[in-house]
Amino acid sequence: MSTRLARALVAATLLGLLALTVGCRAEGTPQSSPNSPSSAGLVEEPKEHDGTEVTFTGEVIGEAMVRGDNAWLHINDDAYYLENVEEGAQLGGYNSGMAVWLPAALVEDIEYYGDYKHEGDIVQVTGTFNAACPEHGGDLEIHATSLTVVQTGREVVDEIRPAKVAWAAGLALLALGLYLVNRLWQRGTEPRRR
Repeated sequence: MSTRLARALVAATLLGLLALTVGCRAEGTPQSSPNSPSSAGLVEEPKEHDGTEVTFTGEVIGEAMVRGDNAWLHINDDAYYLENVEEGAQLGGYNSGMAVWLPAALVEDIEYYGDYKHEGDIVQVTGTFNAACPEHGGDLEIHATSLTVVQTGREVVDEIRPAKVAWAAGLALLALGLYLVNRLWQRGTEPRRR
């Protein structure tokens, strides 16, 4: 192995370690669902809760889909229902929630729906859980009769974090280092012209 190749390998290794350490983050405890059963519990054991009255709390996301006198909402109770990852929420799995069918007049008090630019209002609904609703083609859902806005949502400011910039720069340097190693490797294996 030539000295140049050895130096390039060492540089690439150091850049890789730098990129890995910059991108690491301490793990904490993810926010748990405020509901018992949670949306995951309702999905995992639907027959156990079928036809029971439930009170369900979470972030309303997307938009209200009004259908005549009623509307569909989607309410998330996952680890990100209070704040998103950019604001400090610990990673805690995938997004999860529950579809809710309720009178359209109840959604008029909702100010913010969660999306990439907003944290949605935190709402609490009470109604009947259906494991396979005959009215809606067998959907798993809650037919709610009440809705209360517990906490108003807000706009989300997605600030540029220095750690992410360092992570991107480290990966770019790693890619450059690997490219240079590849070029040096190819030079070493090509037959020399005389």
